[in-house]
Amino acid sequence: MPSLVPFLPSEKDSTISNVSVVFDASVFKVWRDGTELGLSAKDPYWAMDLHIAGWPAFSSTLLARFSGGKLVKGALYQLRGRFFVTTSLLGQESYLHIDEAIRFQGPGTIRSIKKPQFFMVADVATVNETDLAVSWVTKDPYRRNTIHEQNAIISVEQPLSNPKVFQNQKCVLEGRMESADHRQGWVCSGISLC
Repeated sequence: MPSLVPFLPSEKDSTISNVSVVFDASVFKVWRDGTELGLSAKDPYWAMDLHIAGWPAFSSTLLARFSGGKLVKGALYQLRGRFFVTTSLLGQESYLHIDEAIRFQGPGTIRSIKKPQFFMVADVATVNETDLAVSWVTKDPYRRNTIHEQNAIISVEQPLSNPKVFQNQKCVLEGRMESADHRQGWVCSGISLC
């Protein structure tokens, strides 16, 4: 289960939140992040492409960044961190900011088809029996703690019996990521009011 710490103090009348995640992923490719942001940090970042075996083949690769050291190419890790979706016009892609990496040990090639899990606090803008449109404001540590608005459309695992109770409310959501696509790849398995 993701760390239950996505809710941060308010800043400029907005509640700062994160999409906390747990991923099982293999490191597909790893390189020193040579961008201005990657090199200027106190602990320089490593960038990597991760392979998530439980995702569809056409979208099973995800960009990740980590300042805790170089991960081993081809190894399987359980990764805990924060997922940042790209909703800007700047063309940057969504990525996983890794806070903790635990390497799985075992003989031969190890794979995991477990779906990534998420936990978040967000404002529910619209809701019906089958999905939710949510938004939140987040602080991105890679981009020098800049504040970004984020949004997603999340389907619900079980139809909501009274969806209007969540309309225009701040809610706690948890579920799984069927893909990185924040418009149609996330499934909510639990929702409650803050």
